[in-house]
Amino acid sequence: MHTAEMRARAPLRVYPRLLRFLRPHTWRMAFTVVTNIVAAVLDVFSFTLLIPFLSALFGEPPLVDKPGLVNDLLALTVGWFLDPADQMGSLLNVILFILVVIVLKNTLVWLSGQLGAQLQEYVVRDLRNALYAHLQRLPMPWFTSAKVGQVIARVLTDTQNTKAVITELITRSLMSGAQVVFTIVALVSMSWKLTVVSLVGAPLITVALLPVLRKLRKGHRRLGNQHGELTSIVQEAVAGIRLVKAFRAEPYETERFTTANNALARGNVKVGRLAMLSQPVTETLGTLVAVVVLWLGARLVLVDGTMQASELIPFMVLVMRMLQPLKQLAQVPTVAQQSLASAERVFEVIDAESEVARDRGTRTASHFEHELVFEGVHFAYEEGAEALRDVSFRAQRGEVIALVGPSGAGKTTLVDLIPRFVEPSRGRITIDGVDITELRLESLRALTGIVSQDTVLFNDTVRNNIAFGGRAFTDAQLEAAARAANAHDFIAALPQGYDTPLGERGARLSGGQRQRLAIARALLLDPPILILDEATSALDVESERLVQEAIDRLLAGRTVFVIAHRLSTIQHADRILVLERGALVESGTHAELLARGGTYARLHGLQFDGARTAVAAEMA
Repeated sequence: MHTAEMRARAPLRVYPRLLRFLRPHTWRMAFTVVTNIVAAVLDVFSFTLLIPFLSALFGEPPLVDKPGLVNDLLALTVGWFLDPADQMGSLLNVILFILVVIVLKNTLVWLSGQLGAQLQEYVVRDLRNALYAHLQRLPMPWFTSAKVGQVIARVLTDTQNTKAVITELITRSLMSGAQVVFTIVALVSMSWKLTVVSLVGAPLITVALLPVLRKLRKGHRRLGNQHGELTSIVQEAVAGIRLVKAFRAEPYETERFTTANNALARGNVKVGRLAMLSQPVTETLGTLVAVVVLWLGARLVLVDGTMQASELIPFMVLVMRMLQPLKQLAQVPTVAQQSLASAERVFEVIDAESEVARDRGTRTASHFEHELVFEGVHFAYEEGAEALRDVSFRAQRGEVIALVGPSGAGKTTLVDLIPRFVEPSRGRITIDGVDITELRLESLRALTGIVSQDTVLFNDTVRNNIAFGGRAFTDAQLEAAARAANAHDFIAALPQGYDTPLGERGARLSGGQRQRLAIARALLLDPPILILDEATSALDVESERLVQEAIDRLLAGRTVFVIAHRLSTIQHADRILVLERGALVESGTHAELLARGGTYARLHGLQFDGARTAVAAEMA
């Protein structure tokens, strides 16, 4: 199917999916529908009450003496209060009746508005919850290809924009549609000839607006992408403000934002210009039809005598009154285009295959007893560019395995395969003889813990950052983990201790303190397999000592994979795996690899010879 054809059918796909989010709120929707329909009936009925009012005013019989739904309804309701011998009394009764009907109608409109507003907010809430929950289940490769700003825009802005579809379809449009239907029924009852002429305008308006609507949906979809791009620029600039200032890049960032903002503004102006066409087109065509009806109606009264003046005036009032709901209905597709474009962007994320959908694991592993094995593992982020090639090794329980190699050698990719952040292209990985693809993701990841160099802390309390994930731990368990990570003393010195908020990304703490909290988090979970991206490379001497002591406690009794940046920190590893261009080229202890004189010896020489040269130059 062509892209243009797919986009043309987009509303057909989006509407049913949005309606599924209405099901939990059926009673609100039903009550809104009923109150809107009754209010529309009362609205039309209030204008038909002008017939007995004008009849009494003009000295004619209070009710028109000819068959018809309107005349029968008036006779059944207000007819009881009309007395041909008492014109003023009849006028007063009609006025009071109109007042009662108007009060009742507006009460129902208020009720439907309240329920409609609740319906909008709760549906948007549920849609946003569903989107965010699905977002959490998407695989890691999805996030590596997505911009943070675009993701934020879809979760916050696009879900909010979908509200207009619900607003237009379930609330205002429903009442407008009911008003139009009941108005047409009333008009046909008065004069079917004039009604036919009056309805000519509706198809004319629809045909005139179709090209505009197609362009609007494309424009709103483009605006959604541009808004996401602008959000992404702001997010990147704020997150990297230290770098921006250090490189005196404020003018560059300002120019980048200005360019994107100008593009968004131009897009908004273009879409706004198209959207504003609907009202003048609708009103002009509607007024033209009303003028024609007025002329023909005057002939029926003055020339043919087939219609009374007391009927023509309410007829014209109803025709003019119908213009407003017709205009609103004509604008529904215009307003809905932005919502549909936003809904499409939301469902693009929801339709992305989640880890749960991909997971074929059926077994549960509650512990790790013997060994973790890589057997001929290959991995490629994209076809033709392998990040790992035929990697095979065994890691026994309790071993510390160090991974070294040049940048881009595949170290991070290798450890990402263990908790199945990514899946092997070929080969397999087993834990105690069981292929990890046979294990449920939740079960597998319960066996693994990660402490990375780039420590992630959330804008929450110390307690919640250590006990991350909402798991229940006692104060004693938290404190024991913090003490083991050399973190308790600085936590106790904070203003509120373990209940102290840390700010964005733990901004209130130093680098060493952040690392010790991350180690406390891993100690609390007590995973049998630990992935450690060397955490001491960017710390001062004192912080490095405290962190290293905590790491030594963390390593005890676990199978550990250490991504080594400084070779001095992994000399006591049980085994060192050397990766180069995705291939495992060497394996052995520190002494064995130095004696072999291969890649490891070369890397070691470059690092330590460079360090000695730097020290000598400083001393000189």
